[in-house]
Amino acid sequence: MEAHRHRGSSLATRDEAILDAVSQGLRRYGPRKLTAQDVADTAGISRMTLYRAMGSMDNAILLALTREFSRAVAQLRATLPDTDGATRLAVFLGAGARAFVESELIASVIAHQPELVEPYLSGRLGRSQEIVLATIEDLLRAGRVDGSVPEHAPSALTLLLLVRGVALGAHLLPSEADFDRCCSELSDTIAAALGARPLGARALDELVTAGEAVHS
Repeated sequence: MEAHRHRGSSLATRDEAILDAVSQGLRRYGPRKLTAQDVADTAGISRMTLYRAMGSMDNAILLALTREFSRAVAQLRATLPDTDGATRLAVFLGAGARAFVESELIASVIAHQPELVEPYLSGRLGRSQEIVLATIEDLLRAGRVDGSVPEHAPSALTLLLLVRGVALGAHLLPSEADFDRCCSELSDTIAAALGARPLGARALDELVTAGEAVHS
């Protein structure tokens, strides 16, 4: 049993090293130029070990993106302001759209190999979207408990589609300031739908900053 646990820990450590190497390579080369040999060399393993662990380079990239989503969601949740559930949900959605667009890893894949992630964005709910969906559901439940989220509130899936639409539409906007405004308007729209006070761009920034200060 002890040997089995040790082997499991070793494999998990190996896989994390591989995903670190994939993430590093994506930022440096982009998905099209990143090779299995690049990843293997950075992780200190053979290409055979890489393929045995990940299956393929495409799968390794998708796993790296899923890890990026998981970490971003966890960080956002940890820095949400200490307010009512409806406000926390509105902040999470606006800040979540920003985090998606500001991720170098995600931006690199979408810019250079969008067909890799397209099925997970439009064809079905991939693991990354399921992580965001589960977080929205948790925040909705918390808001219902404290009374800030009404029973007629939009569903978690509808809210996921809204935030995804804003994030994926960022490239259509002429400037970063326009995108920031869209994120703030998304938060205000959600707050209004939940019967909460609209946040406004400055208020959203202040709430996020306050949350970061509390958890730093």
